[in-house]
Amino acid sequence: MVALSYRDRQSEETHRVALEGIFVQIGLVPNTEWLKGGVDLSPRGEIEIDGRGQTSIPGVFAAGDATTVPFKQIIIAAGDGSKAALSAFDYLIRLAPVEVQQAAE
Repeated sequence: MVALSYRDRQSEETHRVALEGIFVQIGLVPNTEWLKGGVDLSPRGEIEIDGRGQTSIPGVFAAGDATTVPFKQIIIAAGDGSKAALSAFDYLIRLAPVEVQQAAE
Protein backbone atom coordinates (compact mmCIF):
# COMPACT_ATOMS: atom_id res chain seq x y z
CA MET A 1 0.00 0.00 0.00
CA VAL A 2 1.28 3.46 -0.94
CA ALA A 3 0.57 6.16 1.62
CA LEU A 4 1.72 9.44 3.06
CA SER A 5 2.43 9.66 6.78
CA TYR A 6 2.61 13.02 8.53
CA ARG A 7 2.57 14.48 12.02
CA ASP A 8 0.22 17.30 12.97
CA ARG A 9 2.45 20.04 14.44
CA GLN A 10 -0.18 21.23 16.89
CA SER A 11 -1.53 17.95 18.24
CA GLU A 12 1.61 15.84 17.58
CA GLU A 13 -0.77 13.18 16.27
CA THR A 14 0.49 11.00 13.39
CA HIS A 15 -1.78 10.42 10.39
CA ARG A 16 -1.54 8.09 7.40
CA VAL A 17 -3.34 8.80 4.11
CA ALA A 18 -3.58 6.11 1.42
CA LEU A 19 -2.94 7.54 -2.03
CA GLU A 20 -1.94 6.76 -5.59
CA GLY A 21 0.20 9.84 -6.23
CA ILE A 22 1.29 13.17 -4.77
CA PHE A 23 2.10 16.65 -6.05
CA VAL A 24 4.57 18.59 -3.92
CA GLN A 25 4.09 22.35 -3.73
CA ILE A 26 6.71 24.57 -2.15
CA GLY A 27 5.35 27.79 -0.72
CA LEU A 28 2.39 29.90 -1.74
CA VAL A 29 3.52 33.36 -0.65
CA PRO A 30 6.06 35.11 -2.91
CA ASN A 31 9.13 36.66 -1.28
CA THR A 32 8.44 40.21 -2.50
CA GLU A 33 8.29 42.26 0.70
CA TRP A 34 11.38 44.19 -0.41
CA LEU A 35 9.43 45.51 -3.42
CA LYS A 36 6.68 47.18 -1.40
CA GLY A 37 6.50 50.85 -2.30
CA GLY A 38 8.18 50.14 -5.65
CA VAL A 39 6.38 48.10 -8.27
CA ASP A 40 2.67 47.39 -7.91
CA LEU A 41 1.92 44.17 -6.01
CA SER A 42 -1.31 42.18 -5.90
CA PRO A 43 -3.10 41.68 -2.57
CA ARG A 44 -1.27 38.32 -2.38
CA GLY A 45 2.12 40.03 -2.81
CA GLU A 46 2.65 38.98 -6.42
CA ILE A 47 4.36 41.40 -8.83
CA GLU A 48 1.70 42.73 -11.19
CA ILE A 49 2.78 42.41 -14.82
CA ASP A 50 1.23 42.83 -18.24
CA GLY A 51 1.38 40.31 -21.11
CA ARG A 52 4.97 41.35 -21.87
CA GLY A 53 6.24 41.01 -18.30
CA GLN A 54 6.39 44.77 -17.68
CA THR A 55 5.69 46.03 -14.19
CA SER A 56 4.14 49.33 -13.14
CA ILE A 57 7.57 50.98 -13.51
CA PRO A 58 8.60 51.59 -17.15
CA GLY A 59 11.68 49.55 -18.01
CA VAL A 60 11.28 47.13 -15.09
CA PHE A 61 10.25 43.61 -16.09
CA ALA A 62 9.50 40.50 -14.02
CA ALA A 63 8.80 36.82 -14.60
CA GLY A 64 8.26 33.62 -12.70
CA ASP A 65 6.34 32.46 -9.68
CA ALA A 66 6.53 35.84 -7.93
CA THR A 67 4.33 37.42 -10.61
CA THR A 68 0.58 37.40 -11.23
CA VAL A 69 0.76 34.72 -13.92
CA PRO A 70 -1.42 31.69 -13.22
CA PHE A 71 -0.08 28.15 -13.03
CA LYS A 72 3.15 28.45 -11.07
CA GLN A 73 5.23 25.87 -12.92
CA ILE A 74 8.93 25.90 -13.85
CA ILE A 75 8.28 25.55 -17.58
CA ILE A 76 5.86 28.49 -17.53
CA ALA A 77 8.33 30.59 -15.50
CA ALA A 78 11.11 29.77 -17.99
CA GLY A 79 8.95 30.81 -20.94
CA ASP A 80 7.86 33.98 -19.18
CA GLY A 81 11.51 34.75 -18.40
CA SER A 82 12.30 34.60 -22.12
CA LYS A 83 9.32 36.81 -22.90
CA ALA A 84 10.32 39.37 -20.25
CA ALA A 85 13.94 39.39 -21.50
CA LEU A 86 12.82 39.98 -25.09
CA SER A 87 10.42 42.69 -23.92
CA ALA A 88 13.23 44.38 -21.96
CA PHE A 89 15.47 44.22 -25.04
CA ASP A 90 12.70 45.73 -27.16
CA TYR A 91 12.18 48.47 -24.55
CA LEU A 92 15.90 49.32 -24.46
CA ILE A 93 16.44 49.23 -28.22
CA ARG A 94 13.61 51.71 -28.68
CA LEU A 95 15.30 54.08 -26.18
CA ALA A 96 18.67 54.00 -27.92
CA PRO A 97 17.83 56.42 -30.79
CA VAL A 98 16.49 59.00 -28.34
CA GLU A 99 19.65 58.82 -26.21
CA VAL A 100 21.91 59.05 -29.28
CA GLN A 101 19.93 62.02 -30.57
CA GLN A 102 20.12 63.80 -27.20
CA ALA A 103 23.88 63.18 -26.97
CA ALA A 104 24.39 64.71 -30.43
CA GLU A 105 22.59 67.93 -29.46
